[in-house]
Amino acid sequence: MKKGRGIAALLLIVAFALAGCAGSPMQHLSLSATHIQKDHSLIQQGAGNYAAVYFIRPDTERYMGAADNRLTVELNKELLINLVKSEYTVVHLKPGEVDVTIKSLTNAGPFREFKKMQRTKRYKFEAGATYFLSIEPVDGEFRGVFFLPHMIDLASAKEKSRFMRAVGPARKKPISQIGGS
Repeated sequence: MKKGRGIAALLLIVAFALAGCAGSPMQHLSLSATHIQKDHSLIQQGAGNYAAVYFIRPDTERYMGAADNRLTVELNKELLINLVKSEYTVVHLKPGEVDVTIKSLTNAGPFREFKKMQRTKRYKFEAGATYFLSIEPVDGEFRGVFFLPHMIDLASAKEKSRFMRAVGPARKKPISQIGGS
């Protein structure tokens, strides 16, 4: 009888330890993961003519597996930021044409294996202008989920960002405080 209780107690301790390990990544993911690479070659340092570009990552309507993890935004094949769901930030970029690449992880194929995804779109940013790029998921069904940046107007950006966290430089200039409708 004592031996059975000892084994049961040991199994209970192991179960609690495993539950603690399983919960740790979720706690980490709930924290802001946004970090802007300040040494990026396209970031306009100091005063001057720049394009203000807001990168918006809305929450998804449903659980999307690995695609819910943070995604990477690259400009001209150079890491700019990592974004988690329900966050947005702003960067001041040098004017010109820029390839915006969104990299993410997804579950794909008949065996739901992890797969790296990436999509690129080219934009032209002009000095003195403000742009809003909403990073939207596209469900490719068995091929997996990928993300595309879409240019949206100020009114749409305000609506999308109503319940989102402004992070990084966007805390000083949130979308809700930008003039116009």
